[in-house]
Amino acid sequence: MKNKNRFLTSSRPHIVMITNHGVHQWQIIPGLPDTGGQNVFVNQFTDILAKQGYKITVVNRGGYPHPVSGEPRRGVHYKDENQRILYLEDGLPVFIRKEDMDERLPLLAEVLRKHLAQENLPVDLIISHYWDGAKLGCLFNQTLAQSIKHIWVPHSLGTIKKKNVNPGQWVDLRIDERIENEKDILQAVDGVAATSAIIESALRMDYEFSGKTIFLPPCVDPERYYPHPVAEDHPIWDFLSRHCGLSPREIRGSQIITEISRTDSTKRKDVLIKAFAQVLDRHPNAMLVVSIEQSDEELPVSLRELIKSLGIEKRVAALGSVWDQLPDIYAVSNIYCTPSIMEGFGMTSQEAAATGVAVVASHLVPFVTEYLLGDPVEVVATAEKNQPIKLGQGAVVVQADDTDGFAFALDLLLSDPNMRKKLGGQAYQITIPYFTWENIVCDFLKHIQKEDRVGCP
Repeated sequence: MKNKNRFLTSSRPHIVMITNHGVHQWQIIPGLPDTGGQNVFVNQFTDILAKQGYKITVVNRGGYPHPVSGEPRRGVHYKDENQRILYLEDGLPVFIRKEDMDERLPLLAEVLRKHLAQENLPVDLIISHYWDGAKLGCLFNQTLAQSIKHIWVPHSLGTIKKKNVNPGQWVDLRIDERIENEKDILQAVDGVAATSAIIESALRMDYEFSGKTIFLPPCVDPERYYPHPVAEDHPIWDFLSRHCGLSPREIRGSQIITEISRTDSTKRKDVLIKAFAQVLDRHPNAMLVVSIEQSDEELPVSLRELIKSLGIEKRVAALGSVWDQLPDIYAVSNIYCTPSIMEGFGMTSQEAAATGVAVVASHLVPFVTEYLLGDPVEVVATAEKNQPIKLGQGAVVVQADDTDGFAFALDLLLSDPNMRKKLGGQAYQITIPYFTWENIVCDFLKHIQKEDRVGCP
C-alpha cells in the first residue's frame, strides 16, 4: 500500500511502458510462451528510467493463470514506489499467442484507459514494444482528448520474419496482417527506436519510413554479467550435473558450449545439437548446455528425442529456467553458440560477450554481425560444398542452417584455446562499457526530451 500511495502521488513524469504479449513479471522465467529477451529488455530499461527520475507503469495482458505457478495474473504488482506492472484483462481467461492478439487489442485499450482514469493518473510518455504493444498504445491514444507522445520499439519487423521463415509458415504466423499493422503504426507514432541496424534498414527499405529513428539496443548490466572465476565448490557444477550424465568433476574438466533462449523453431537448437554431435568425435571432453522447455509440447519433445537418437545425452545438459544461474553458466562456458535465424538484436550473445566468452552465431544475429564481428574479418573456407565462415574480432559467423559450418566453427575454437581467449577478450571490450543501460538510455532521453525535465548522470 505504501508503494501504491507514493506512486500515485509522486510528481515524477509518468511513462506507460507497453509489452503486451507473453508472461511479463519482475523476475522473468525464460522459455515461457512468447517470453524472452523483450521482457528482460523492458525490465532493465524500466529500472534505468526509474533511476533517471521517472515512474513507470508496465502494461501486460493478464486475466489467465500463470503457466508455472497457476496464480491469477491480474491487478497491479509494485516493484517499488516508482515501478509497477498493470495486468489488463479482456474477459478471455486463456493465454493468447502474439500472432493472434489483434482482435483483443481494442478491449485492452479501453481497459487501460479506464484504469488510469480511475486513478486520475496522467501519462507523459508511451513507450511500446513489438507490433501488438504499439497498436495497443495507438488505440489507447485514440481514446484520449489529447494524444500522448508515443515511441515505438519494434524489436523485430514482419518483413524481416517473412524473409527468414519458411513460406509455409506465413499464414499460421499471420505475417502479412502483421506487416499491414506495422505500416499503420508507423503513421501514428511520434518516433521509432531501432534496436539494430537491420531494423532501421528494414524500416526504410521495406516500409518506406522516412522519419528519424533513435538507437536503443539491448544493453547489459555489468554488475550481473562480467568475467569471474567459479570455484570448484560452487553450486553451478552440481546444478549442471543434475541435468546431464556427468559428475561435477567431469563437468569442470569439460569444454562447455552454451546456448540459452526460449524453445522456438527460429532458434534452430536442432542445428546446434547436430553440430555438437559432430564435434564430439574430435573433442570427446566437450559438453553442451542448452535451454529446452520442460514440457510435452512438440518442439521440446522432438529436441530431447534428437539428443537421445544421437547418443549424446550424457554430455548434454538440457536446462529449463536458468535466470538465477545464468551469470555463472556464462562464466563457466568456453563458447556461446546461437544458430538463431530470428533475432531483433541478440541479447544472450551480448550477455556472453560481457562475460568474456567467445561467440559463434548465425549471420542473422545483429549484435554479432554489426558489432562483435568487427574489422578486419577473415573468411575461412570449410568443406568444399559449404559456405565459408567469417572469423572476426570477437565472434565467428556461420551461414544460418549450415550444420557442418557450425560444427567447423566449434571445432576451430575448441582446438585453439588461444584464439578462443582472444575472441572472448575482444568481445568483452566491444560490449563494455558502450552497451550499458546508463550510457544508452541517457542518449535516448536526450532525443525525446525537448526540455531537460529529467537530467542524465
